[in-house]
Amino acid sequence: MEKRPALSKEQIISKAIAIADKGGINALSMRKLAAELNIQAMSLYHYFKTKDELVSHMADKLVTNIDFGEHDDNTVCNWRKIMETRARSAMALFLEHPWLPFVLDSQIQSGINRLEYLNNYIGTLRKAGFPIELSLRVTSLIDSYIYGYCRQLTHVSDSEKSLEELAEVFSKSFDSSQFPFLNEATALVMENGYDNDADFLFGLNVILNGISMELGTLV
Repeated sequence: MEKRPALSKEQIISKAIAIADKGGINALSMRKLAAELNIQAMSLYHYFKTKDELVSHMADKLVTNIDFGEHDDNTVCNWRKIMETRARSAMALFLEHPWLPFVLDSQIQSGINRLEYLNNYIGTLRKAGFPIELSLRVTSLIDSYIYGYCRQLTHVSDSEKSLEELAEVFSKSFDSSQFPFLNEATALVMENGYDNDADFLFGLNVILNGISMELGTLV
């Protein structure tokens, strides 16, 4: 009988990510993962002692895809540009892997990539002159906005209809004379569509403007 080639950690992690992407992080179990890989469940524990350790590696693999943009540590830090680049990159990644934000916030175990990511995130603000307490509040505020926005888009994307089509269906569910402003907003989406990226950047810029003002009070 031909011996089956040994699996690599990378193969296991990639398959685990695929399962989580399809059904959410709760859909991932060592038993299900083993079945997908056509191996015995106990064999997985040779690579990862616990599911938490596996999930930590999954997050560690994906977090390297979040882009902070190119910047020189020896020059003045353009924190706004870095935060915008990072936010847009994170949004794209979180839409692709909706379970990832929860893992990044809840997992105690961390690989080196996640540690570097968190250190760079906070470090960007500290190098720009933010006190450590404000840095933590800013990261929490920005992440809350990204997570909430991605969650909203995920609900909409569950439908096979376009946003314009959804707006048209919604418009038929109420009397326009009783809800004139709602009708006005719905009609705008039906006519012009909806620019997710522009909407996201609008909110992000409002947040960054507020953060700039807060930082200015400390100077």
